[in-house]
Amino acid sequence: MSKGSIITLVFLTFIGYLSFTMIWSGSKYQCEICVEYKGVESCQEVEGMEKQDTIMTGISTACAAVTNGRTESIDCSQTPPTKMQCNKI
Repeated sequence: MSKGSIITLVFLTFIGYLSFTMIWSGSKYQCEICVEYKGVESCQEVEGMEKQDTIMTGISTACAAVTNGRTESIDCSQTPPTKMQCNKI
């Protein structure tokens, strides 16, 4: 085998290992987050590794569906969710 072939094989093995670990580690939390902004409610289901990050992602995603623009999005994300249910998976 040439030097280039060995380097390519090592690189592909490393990429395969990273892919395998990322697939098997997967999400650990699944949350349903609902927010109400200016009388409109939006609910989103999200999955993530850390509970607090998953909740913040759910709030941000739910707010994106009921707001227009950055100012409203920031205002919405600072209001408490109307529903927040998280399960460990």
